[in-house]
Amino acid sequence: MRIIPAIGAVLALSTLLAQAQEYSIKADDPQTGSNLRRSTARISFPPDKTYAELPEADKARLRAVYENMGPDDEPPYPARGYGKLMRSISSAQNSVQIEGMVEMGVIVGADGRADSVKVYQSPDPKTTQVIASVLMLEKYKPALCNAKPCTQEFPFAIRFSLENQQLKTYR
Repeated sequence: MRIIPAIGAVLALSTLLAQAQEYSIKADDPQTGSNLRRSTARISFPPDKTYAELPEADKARLRAVYENMGPDDEPPYPARGYGKLMRSISSAQNSVQIEGMVEMGVIVGADGRADSVKVYQSPDPKTTQVIASVLMLEKYKPALCNAKPCTQEFPFAIRFSLENQQLKTYR
């Protein structure tokens, strides 16, 4: 079993993604008085792609975050891609009006299920509970260590803003 600490990964990830292409996730319904669906989240990976469907450049950016990742190793990743996860987090943000930086690490088991969540930074206990719950309910593609499923930490960092009701993930 190999668990890679997420706090260093979160910091490395935010640096690597600073120049990455940004994708938007749109709200399901437009705001009252408009036909346009507003952007609810911006992420640095294609929201509709699973890990297997990611371009090699995106896979390389993800792998670079983890120390000592071998040629047959892969990091954990949301099983359905980032889009579904970010929509769930956006709904949570809208219901509790979260603002601030959240940094967490999800321990993903070899079966792809979240075993636990480590909290590195959160604006308040309610935010911690809501976001940790969403991350625990998510199904993940397990990490591969020497081409075999293994337990590994999935770093997750996000900044919530009430100004435009937008989320920006650093993952």
